[in-house]
Amino acid sequence: MGIYTYQEDISISYLRAVCAEAKVDFTLRQRDSDSKDVTLSKKITTSSGLNVFVDLNVQLKSTYSSSEYSVSGNNIIYKLKAKNYNELCAKTTTDIVLALLILPNADNWIAQNHDELKISKSMYWCSLSGKTPTLNASTVSIALSKDNLLTPAGLNSILLKIAEERSL
Repeated sequence: MGIYTYQEDISISYLRAVCAEAKVDFTLRQRDSDSKDVTLSKKITTSSGLNVFVDLNVQLKSTYSSSEYSVSGNNIIYKLKAKNYNELCAKTTTDIVLALLILPNADNWIAQNHDELKISKSMYWCSLSGKTPTLNASTVSIALSKDNLLTPAGLNSILLKIAEERSL
């Protein structure tokens, strides 16, 4: 198996751990033909007291390669495949976000001792909903704000926004 398979495994594990802490159901899809790797689900109580069952689809990506991403101020600039970009821009009935795991070099993804298991670096998210599709054939450079660090609290905030029908 190639290194990309292992990167995918790490990104799945990272998001699954965030979901466990946030008490969000995590369903890994068998096929990724439409840029949806995972569906997240949770019953959310809105600020008005309404209970809403929320689903969120996630396209997972990961990289350690400086040829695929760079940092510019408060943004991570990532080269996303045009196919994925266009599918993430498309109108959907269930919200979808891109989650990008930035890894250190290929030798230091996981650290473990008797007290902890640590996945190095961080996962960031963005919504491309409503963006104009690209005519590019290969990639599109997108900006993910470092403010959109995918944490348990951040994930619950995203789900609350969806439940309250606010934009991401």
